[in-house]
Amino acid sequence: MSFPAQDWDALAVDLRQDFHAHPELGFQEVRTAAIVADRLHNAGLEVTTEVATTGVVAVLHGDLPGRTIAWRADMDALPLEEEVDLPFRSTKSGVMHACGHDGHTAVGITLAEVLAQGRDRLCGTVVFIFQPAEEIFQGARAMLATGLLDNFNIEEVYGLHFTSNMPTGRIGVRPGPMWASADGFEIHVQGAGGHGAYPHLTVNPIIAAAQLATGLQSLVAAESDAENTLVMSLGEFQSGTAYNIIPETAKLSGSLRTLDDIARQAIMQRMQDYSEMIAKAHRAQAQLTWSPHACPCLINDPTAAKLVHHCAVESEGEEHVEHVPPSLASDDMSLFLQHRPGCYFKIGAALSGPVRPHHSPKFAMDDLALAVALRVGEKVLLAAVQAKPAH
Repeated sequence: MSFPAQDWDALAVDLRQDFHAHPELGFQEVRTAAIVADRLHNAGLEVTTEVATTGVVAVLHGDLPGRTIAWRADMDALPLEEEVDLPFRSTKSGVMHACGHDGHTAVGITLAEVLAQGRDRLCGTVVFIFQPAEEIFQGARAMLATGLLDNFNIEEVYGLHFTSNMPTGRIGVRPGPMWASADGFEIHVQGAGGHGAYPHLTVNPIIAAAQLATGLQSLVAAESDAENTLVMSLGEFQSGTAYNIIPETAKLSGSLRTLDDIARQAIMQRMQDYSEMIAKAHRAQAQLTWSPHACPCLINDPTAAKLVHHCAVESEGEEHVEHVPPSLASDDMSLFLQHRPGCYFKIGAALSGPVRPHHSPKFAMDDLALAVALRVGEKVLLAAVQAKPAH
């Protein structure tokens, strides 16, 4: 494939809009993965499909010696009904790209095609990882379980995330903790049901669960070091079938997000102890279980972050690059960065007008941000394959 250089931005936008119109949920990215594989096979990369179900890994060998660097892009959408009137709005009821992954995939493909055209000047090897199921925190773990980091001799991993919370063209970089860990939990409270007229003959799990709902918020606030941000959010409270029946059970569920693993482990244990004690005080029993699909804190390697910052300044100018504060959102790119040094950075993609929040049916992003991502991403990869190892 051969395209004039000035068309790359338009090609990326066309891809992004096509993916947006045809979103697919985690581990169901069949159409998306097929397009990725076809485009990169035609560009001359070595393509491996069906990695962790729908993942794609494509390898570009440069003609000159250098290091092996990976670029990761996620592909999945969210279970939302789109409420934005776009000419390329989702054609699939109840499924929507509401987090920018359509743009991540489009940029990953286009970066590979751009670099493939100049492989005679490319040092080392770039491995493009197209990951499924980021939104459910299962895709990275599944891909890593295949041994891909060792199988492809990957030394460092880079990637980017578009954000509607920053103006288009701004680049956000941060060494160290960048995104929070995310731990989902459920608390099952067991009581003893009965007639609403005779509460003294029952153990009402709703009362114990209500105490937990308010008490846990106070616990997390009271035991949080001001320097270690912790956020616990309850998103679900289920119990009962009728107004005059005291139920047997109640269930609470929510998420815990932190930027420090020591604080994370400590508060998880305190939540466990507190749940059991509060339930016991109401003659009930509580069992707290944590999701097996936890997402650890995303920590950027300082040397890799410095490389990204330098490339972004060189590409866009220092006035467009900022040292961003950590975010309490989460991304399972963190699992790649647990095993290899690297950097995950932000590209602003805000449209004018009201904020279009991520994970909202009203999410939308500025396609002009794709050109910025391509320029910065290309510089990062060309620099990383020639740089000294981060460690």
